[in-house]
Amino acid sequence: MRWLLCLLLGVSSVSSGYDKTPSPNFSPTDVVEIILGGMANNDSPTPDAGLQQAFQFASPSNKRATGPFWHFKAIVKQPEYAPLINHSSRTLGEPRFRSNNNTVAVPLVVVGTNGEVAGYLWSLSRQIGGDHIDSWMTDSVVRIPLGSKLNAL
Repeated sequence: MRWLLCLLLGVSSVSSGYDKTPSPNFSPTDVVEIILGGMANNDSPTPDAGLQQAFQFASPSNKRATGPFWHFKAIVKQPEYAPLINHSSRTLGEPRFRSNNNTVAVPLVVVGTNGEVAGYLWSLSRQIGGDHIDSWMTDSVVRIPLGSKLNAL
């Protein structure tokens, strides 16, 4: 009986892989990789687990703009952002810090499941108050036209 209880407790504490929360220990690139890692396998271990992970890292201003999770999910599933969901590969560019070092933009290119190549500019800010002080969180993600050159970012 004691063995069964230990087994059940051990199973219940296993990390889903998408349960990370904002932390001052994560760099802007770490945050983008955590989010994209979840989005690349969006429905594992549960439906839209990757999008739930992304929503965890949405800044308060982002959440004010997008609203609750159900609305955030509807936005991300639109054609503009669809290549991010279950993408097959990604390449991140060099983070570009703004003059105050509290905001940064990370360019990236993803290849969607259908082979579509899409560029994005991921904007993050270091939180100066609230529950996640000094943590990097997503303010916005904007699709960037790549044109004929992939180095447009």
